[in-house]
Amino acid sequence: MSFTNVMRVGLLFVLGLMSAAHADSYLLVPQDRVVVRAMRWDPTSTTYLRWDGISGEYTVAQDGTLAVPLIGQIEAQGKNTGDLSRMLEIRLRRQTGMAEPPQIALEVIDHLPVYVLGDVAGPGAYPFRPGLTAQQALALAGGPLRPPVQFNNGTDLQPLRLGGEIRLLNEQIEDLQQEKRRLVADLDAVSSQGAAGSAQVPSGLEGEILIAAQNARSGQEESIRELKSVLTEKIASLAAQLELLEERIALTKKDLDNVTSLKEKGLTVNTRVTALTNALNNLEAERLNLDIAQLTARQQLNRAERDGLALLDTARSNALVRLNTVEQELTTLQTRLATARLLHSEVVAAGLTTDTEPSGEAVIRYAVTRGDDAVTTQIDAKTKLQAGDTLDVTRELVLEPLSGQTAGN
Repeated sequence: MSFTNVMRVGLLFVLGLMSAAHADSYLLVPQDRVVVRAMRWDPTSTTYLRWDGISGEYTVAQDGTLAVPLIGQIEAQGKNTGDLSRMLEIRLRRQTGMAEPPQIALEVIDHLPVYVLGDVAGPGAYPFRPGLTAQQALALAGGPLRPPVQFNNGTDLQPLRLGGEIRLLNEQIEDLQQEKRRLVADLDAVSSQGAAGSAQVPSGLEGEILIAAQNARSGQEESIRELKSVLTEKIASLAAQLELLEERIALTKKDLDNVTSLKEKGLTVNTRVTALTNALNNLEAERLNLDIAQLTARQQLNRAERDGLALLDTARSNALVRLNTVEQELTTLQTRLATARLLHSEVVAAGLTTDTEPSGEAVIRYAVTRGDDAVTTQIDAKTKLQAGDTLDVTRELVLEPLSGQTAGN
């Protein structure tokens, strides 16, 4: 295979990597922002050059179309980036009549956020990524809201209120203990850096939140690895181009020295010297551009490596801060529970109530509002969201009678 064909295959491979993360699964929607990269083979310099007539950032319009110079409007909604790239190449070939039009690659660089509201710790807008589920969005919003317990500071015992306080305190303590298990398991996983941890994995909702958070972090780590791979390939490609360019500069300098010698002997014309001088200047300017591009790619690679390290450090720091808060809340709630049980035992001894108390189970429900007509639909935790969705999380307590449990248990 010739060097030219190797360069063609290498660049197409790099361009394919840059859009592979989304091309196979994610379908474009209005307001998605994409970057179009068009590269044209230049046989003179035996390298691919950026085609500025098309390259740039674009936004999918509200009607689902993408307007690209020299091509016009093209239907983008519902297409993945791979299919849309091929459609752009075909349309460009028709519009320009070029036998070998530029190679085009697309990458989605921004989406509308998803909005999470309802019974969550941190309602608001969160960045969307393809494959984001309702459960993962709940994890991004800090998990379900746990309202603080309100106590009655009066001197009356209020038997019914005491029973409710004991039930609510038991539930909140169990929730916090489950959250503590989740945080400890997550810290163990972060410290193990992908290896199987030894900490106990909680069950139920906290276990699902743990899995969702770890999957989200794994997705970020995978994106960083793909970016590092692309940048490494780009640096290698630029190095190959620089090596080839250095050879051309050396040959041009040698030709210029020979022609200058002939001109001094009157054996050639001045225009030949001028042409070689201009060619040498152009080659050195091109080398400078390649040096700058290689330096930029190395800086981006270093930044990606720092982002990968910061991802684990941030997860560890956030988990430690939250774990400290959870332990403080547990101590406070357990003290309040002991007080409430002591008062309840006095009420039972006075014959004002029985020694049974209700129990309940928290159920998380999800509803998504989507589209211009703002239709709201009930969904489950595993349902994948779309960019711009509004997720409403509801936490309901399903009460069931529990007999045989005394206040001291």
